[in-house]
Amino acid sequence: MPDFKLKIGKGLRDINGATLRFFRQMGIEHAVMPSRYNTEVRKRGLVPGTDHGPRPGQMLQAWNTNELIRIKRKIEDADLKVAMIHLGRFPRILHGRAGAGQELENVKESLRAAGKAGVPVVEYNFTPLRGSEGYARTTGRGDAGLRNFDYERIKHLPPLPNVGAHTREQMWERFEGFLKEVIPVAEKAGVRMACHPNDPPVEVYRGAAQPLRSIADLERMIEVVDSPSNGITLDTGVTTEMGEDAAAAIRYFGSRDRINHCHFRNVKVEIPYYKYTEVMHDEGECDMLACMRAFHEVGYTHLIIPDHTPEFSGDTVASPRGWSFALGYMHALRQAAQKS
Repeated sequence: MPDFKLKIGKGLRDINGATLRFFRQMGIEHAVMPSRYNTEVRKRGLVPGTDHGPRPGQMLQAWNTNELIRIKRKIEDADLKVAMIHLGRFPRILHGRAGAGQELENVKESLRAAGKAGVPVVEYNFTPLRGSEGYARTTGRGDAGLRNFDYERIKHLPPLPNVGAHTREQMWERFEGFLKEVIPVAEKAGVRMACHPNDPPVEVYRGAAQPLRSIADLERMIEVVDSPSNGITLDTGVTTEMGEDAAAAIRYFGSRDRINHCHFRNVKVEIPYYKYTEVMHDEGECDMLACMRAFHEVGYTHLIIPDHTPEFSGDTVASPRGWSFALGYMHALRQAAQKS
């Protein structure tokens, strides 16, 4: 096995001093930085809000290098290293709308800004509309708050007027064109891109086909442009939702150096792709220790973050109890994987 330490990190929604201190105290050394300077601590909802599609006139705006550096320095002052940033939504590209060309240039300029600011990975989603209306709140052990997904709640919903219907063929044509345009820019900027699979991984939501809903789709994606800059976010939860073996997926994509980020979570699946519950790390169907071992075996060098947390009774707005459980569990798994 390689002699190195896997990077357990945390996505930051704010850069409040208390937030940064807490995660550093939790043993976190690496972070996903926000794309704007925000010090307001807000609660992250257990159930995602409904995706209503783009606002009138919405277009992704290019990042400013100096602003990214300002945010990054604030995080670094708390003894944390910035390892990734998330690209915002780019609806004109996704929906094939007027202004897609300008939006594409804004994406490219954002990649250049990330490179100049020294941010090595940019994550993004290629999802025309997220099936968030399929989620609902439920409870787990000790009445902890959990969220589940059921496709029956959304499969008959009609297209939204501001989004419309989009076929799988249309989405893949746009996606392949996007990759061929942006990956060379990312390479030149010294940046790797990490595409998150569509979550929930259903075929269609409100008439909008989801192009990255399976392992086969992810395999197809990395073949469009053969480059380490054209990588995926390996989400152990989504992979398990698909009915797949997450550790095997880590070995497949990791051995090809195409995993540029990881969301590390667990689920219980009733019907693959269509019905499941997000649970604690220690009680789902994904073998989390096997996943951590697989990351170690393939020499993975990018971030592993706990993407979601259940609701713990008495927790405060920043959910420190939930994150503490997740991070402590992950630290233990890492130690076990690296000593085995």
